[in-house]
Amino acid sequence: MEGLKIIIAAGALLASTSAFADDNNQAMKHCMDAVGFDRTASVEDRLAGVDWAAAAKCYHAYNSKIQAQQIASLREFLAANPRYTFPGQSGNSCWGKPREMPFESATLSAGPWGFTAGVSCKDTMPAGCYETGPWDNREGSHDYDG
Repeated sequence: MEGLKIIIAAGALLASTSAFADDNNQAMKHCMDAVGFDRTASVEDRLAGVDWAAAAKCYHAYNSKIQAQQIASLREFLAANPRYTFPGQSGNSCWGKPREMPFESATLSAGPWGFTAGVSCKDTMPAGCYETGPWDNREGSHDYDG
């Protein structure tokens, strides 16, 4: 039982330090402080008299701004990289580029004994279609880590 108390105390210490707090936790802390949440009071006193609806509204406003920024970034990325909007095309470096067929001409004729087909192939084909830029085609964006 003593070991469990030590583990809980260590977890509480780590959770309460600002070194481990991300922006989401900081926003939640700010909203709780804004509605009068007292961290130093006993558990019963902490829970009593707090306007939880106001705290939720405060946090929802923060979270809505973050989501709007993420959606705007995603829309900008998709506008610059339209191949990601089609399933299975994200790895296709030739997507949207003109294709070249290996045939110069094809013929088809009907004779007394059936059909005759012929194909004339090109002597050479250009090299494959390769991307020379980063995966993210937005201006000024050069992150390759996805």
